[in-house]
Parts: sequence; structure tokens; C-alpha cells
Amino acid sequence: MVDRDVSNLDLKIKLTNEYLRNGGVESIHDPALLKDLINVQFTAEGKADPYTVSSRVNAFMLAILGSHMMPLLFHTEHISEYASTLQKANSFDQETIDSEEQFDKIYDEYKAKDDTLFRGQREAKWPLYSKLQRQWIIEKLFTKEESYQKIIEKLVEIGISNYSSQIQKLLSVHHIDTVNPISVLGFLQHHGCPTPLLDWTYKFQNALYFALDGLTPNTETLEIEDYCSVYFIEEKYFEGGNLRSIIKKGLDANDQPELMKLIAKIANGNEEKRIAMEKKFGGRKLFDHNRILCSGLISHMTKIASLINYPIAYFSDKDVASGILFSLKNSTNILNQAGVFTWNSDPSKPIEIVGGEQYQKGKSKEDARNYRFCTCFNIHKKLLPYVRKRLDADGITKEFIYPTSGLSTWEVFEKSKSK
Repeated sequence: MVDRDVSNLDLKIKLTNEYLRNGGVESIHDPALLKDLINVQFTAEGKADPYTVSSRVNAFMLAILGSHMMPLLFHTEHISEYASTLQKANSFDQETIDSEEQFDKIYDEYKAKDDTLFRGQREAKWPLYSKLQRQWIIEKLFTKEESYQKIIEKLVEIGISNYSSQIQKLLSVHHIDTVNPISVLGFLQHHGCPTPLLDWTYKFQNALYFALDGLTPNTETLEIEDYCSVYFIEEKYFEGGNLRSIIKKGLDANDQPELMKLIAKIANGNEEKRIAMEKKFGGRKLFDHNRILCSGLISHMTKIASLINYPIAYFSDKDVASGILFSLKNSTNILNQAGVFTWNSDPSKPIEIVGGEQYQKGKSKEDARNYRFCTCFNIHKKLLPYVRKRLDADGITKEFIYPTSGLSTWEVFEKSKSK
């Protein structure tokens, strides 16, 4: 027998029980191990008696614990899921919400935030796949389509053909380059069509609604299935992947060199004139961000052939003053949901895996271990009636979230697939 002090015994017992109750018994072919497992005894408080845990059982439980400490194992041909919150901790900082008091605390704090992005999912075990990624894997489109890029390009092409007038309907005078690939994909996404975009919202309450939408009680024995999740990240941490910032930096970097070229051309070899013009116009902006959109810059920069080279990008029209807008507020669904989007160019890797790969480039193993894509609340499903009551009191209802629920763009996806 092992020593009385068995490290992480409670955790090992919990994970081993989950494993055995979910078909693990059938995979054990060692009669001695089966016998030792049967001989483990428990106290009246439900704690395993360490004196009854053999070395063989401890090694077996240690292997199970080790599998949960490994990052998510994803496959290009199968949908992956987190086996436990322990495994999920490789990609996310987490807080577990099990009581009404705990929920009230986070609800009152986070519903007031306006600089944070939130996303709700009804299963805590689900990685952050886009809807198009799920269909790509489930329908095995990788065996039928020319490429992931091509099917996205078809989505945009058919989306423009079918919905360009509706996309422009709600947009104000600020939006000039309105029908661009991202505005089209955003519109399709909010009306049911699978796209490579992932929905986020500025409103914690909206994310909670989506976490509860279609939620079903846990009928299995995995603890993680007792929870839904709300993910959140401060907007500033997405700025590195904000295409608007990338465009702005590019314009600003080229501003003075292009201005000097223009002055030299106008001076036409007259050095005195060139110097005088540089003194007068040096430092001025050649590119007016508020007027550059009419050139088709956004449509050009958001071409799928260009975007596919960005592993992760982020799109928001919150900063109207920047003059660089993607015309995302083109649907009452998006407006009510305070919707923004992230882009993931990979057909099968969840965005947290892609984010980890980007983060770890050039970093030591020690530094790479510090990676977390964002934070999430894992909220127990038993709190569903209480959470729903609080949302209803604040007007976060189905009618508010889906003001144009009758419009479905799923047919765009069907038409985009190869026949």
C-alpha cells in the first residue's frame, strides 16, 4: 500500500470516477487493476481511504490526471471538447459560479462594463469554434471543397448578390464603403448562416442570454457538463488584431513619405520651391481617414484572399471618429446584441488554440506556459431560472435579442458549397 499522504487524492478520485462511469471500465484489461479499484474504500464523508489505494491504482489515477492537464487535443476531422475544467485551464482563466450570491456579484459588476467583450456558450466543454468551422468538420467539407478560402469567398459573393440592399439599409452617412466582405459576413452570421466569424458583444447580459439559449440539464456524469460559460476579455487586448488599427498604422506610416513625393513632383526640380513647400505642408495629413473609405480601401483590405493570411483579427465599429469603419451595424440583430466579431482563418483549430500558437512564437517554454486566451465564468446550469429572471427584469428577452428572427440566411451556406 502507498503512504497515507496520496497527493491530489480527491481530485484523482473525482476524475477517475468520471472516466470509469463514461465507459472507461471496458478499456481496462488488467484483472489486478480492476480488483484493486474495487478494493478502494471510502469514509462516511465520502473521502477515499488512502490506505486502501494501491500503488497500481495510484499510478492509474495519476495517468488520468495527467491527461486532464494536457492542452485540448484537437483534430482536423473531428469536433473536440474539453474533458474537464482542469483541461480547459490550459487556455482560459476560470471562475466557477455555483450560487445565486456568486452570480449576483458578477452580474452587478459586469453588466456595467462597456470596454469588455463577452461571449456566451451553453456548454462549458465547447471550445471557441466558429459556426463555419463546425460545419466544415461535421459535414467533412474538407473532402468536398477546393479550400476553406473558396467557400468563404462564395459566402461573400452570394451574400452580396442576395442581401446588399438590406446591408445598406440601416447604415448612416459615416458608412461609405458599406458592402465589404466583413459587413456581408457579419450580416449573414447574425441571421443564421455559418461564417468564419465568432460573435462577441459589449454587453454581459447579452452574452448571458446566449449562454442560456437552448441550454439543457446535464444527463451525463462529467462535471464540466453541469456548466455553461461566459467568456470575456478587455477590448484593449484585441487591439493587436484590430484590422482598423492595422489600416490606420499603415496609412500613417506612409503619410509623410507620400506627401514628400507629391511635393517633389509639384516642385518639378525647383529646389527652392520644394523646400518652401516642405516647410509649409510638412507634418500635415495626406490621407484623411474620414474620406479614404470612398476609395474602396475597406473592401480591398477585407478581401478574403488578404484576410486568410491573418490567423486572428478583430472587427468593431465602436470608434466612429477613426474614420475607418467596416459597416457592421447593418442589422437590428447586431444593433440590439451590441455585436462585434473575431476572425479565425483556420478551418479546424478553435481560436484559443490559434491564439496560443501566435502567443508562443519566439517565447521560452516557461513564458509560453503563461498563455491564456481570455477569462470565463463557468455558471452552473441549476441557476438557469434565477439568471433568466434577472435578464427578464432588465429586458433581455428573445424579442430584444432577435428583433428580426424571421430572416434566415442559411441558404447562402447551402449555395456556397460545391455541388
